[in-house]
Amino acid sequence: MIVKFQKTMIRLTKFSLVFLLLLAGSVYAQDELLTIQQAVEQAIGYNAELNQMRARLVQKENEWRINTGVSAPEISYFKEGISDDPTAPFAEKRVAITQEVDFPLTSVYRVKALKQEVEAQKNVIVAKEKEINSQVKSKYIEVVYALYLQRSRENQLNLAQDLYNAVYTKFETGLGNGIDLANAEIQLDEARNDLDQSEWILHQARYGLFNVMGLPIEEQKYSIQFADTLYATDIDISQIQALAVQEEQPAYRASMNLLNASDYFLKEAKSNILPDVRFSLYKQDYGTGYDFNGFEIGLSIPIWYPFDQKGKIQMATARKEELLWNQKEIRLNMKKEIEYAWHNYSVSRSIVNRYHDSMQERSSKLQSMSLRAYQLGEIDLLELLNAQQIYLKSEQRYLTALRDYYMQLAALEQYLNQELIY
Repeated sequence: MIVKFQKTMIRLTKFSLVFLLLLAGSVYAQDELLTIQQAVEQAIGYNAELNQMRARLVQKENEWRINTGVSAPEISYFKEGISDDPTAPFAEKRVAITQEVDFPLTSVYRVKALKQEVEAQKNVIVAKEKEINSQVKSKYIEVVYALYLQRSRENQLNLAQDLYNAVYTKFETGLGNGIDLANAEIQLDEARNDLDQSEWILHQARYGLFNVMGLPIEEQKYSIQFADTLYATDIDISQIQALAVQEEQPAYRASMNLLNASDYFLKEAKSNILPDVRFSLYKQDYGTGYDFNGFEIGLSIPIWYPFDQKGKIQMATARKEELLWNQKEIRLNMKKEIEYAWHNYSVSRSIVNRYHDSMQERSSKLQSMSLRAYQLGEIDLLELLNAQQIYLKSEQRYLTALRDYYMQLAALEQYLNQELIY
């Protein structure tokens, strides 16, 4: 595996971190390349949870139609004064149509509240799309990291093999001892174990990505290749503070919509003390045909206010208070996540820069010089092992920092209207 990292590009506003990942003996078809953008698009289109939200939005968009406060009209037939007298078999017959409606103001508030809930659901979907975008990119980064880690572990195995060969050569010539040879054999086996473990890490990362994408099982193939180049946009804390305006975050906007809806629901509850209306129109027959008309109007009297209307008002008030606290929680969590992502990003960037500025060259040189010195008998095995550990530890810390660097950029994308990884 070859990693190209242009040191001068790090200091630019925009720079790229390049992973060149080649798996020995593996050949992939070009049409099975899965880029990070393709992974995001797949997830946005096929993520199960997101599509459930979209279905709930359709439900919510049509909910107002069944909450207009206008019930289905009732058609009734009425006959009164029935007798056995053939000349006057009844006193009155009546065909009526009856309609009940809520007090108009009540219906207006209810519909306005439902429309605010629709807007809230739309913002929730936007927030979820941003979250999925971040999740998919994080999982993709984990895959790239796992591939790079696997190549690093192969390098570790090669170093352990070189170490074993050097110790064995000295042992065969009588210059070494059995303890050093046993130590070298253990180091070689540990390197093999680490390489085997890296394969499991890769498979775990791959299937984690496929799951977030919602990729059908039959399409989860081993032949899928991942892009070996990721680009990132450098960003500083002042940019984050300027761009991550809390009031513009979809999750915050959704909380505002729900808060507005709670206001309307509270007004609706208070308007329930006003009477609902019931009216009827009917045709009357007094034995000569339906020659007469009539109407009836009724008003509901809220005599059960202490139990019904008051309960609804108190529930609506408590719901509004709940949403106020929820909004505060959203603001606090948003601030925490942005601060956490920024500081981790800043630390990771420093480690990556330091590794390329000095540590990579120095640790590699120390390792090669130590192996040569051990072969010449200038140092003992312990000093050689220490040099190799320094080399491997610095490389693996760099890998972790590079992964964290990208991961925090992916996390920050949730709060910025700007693509940071592509």
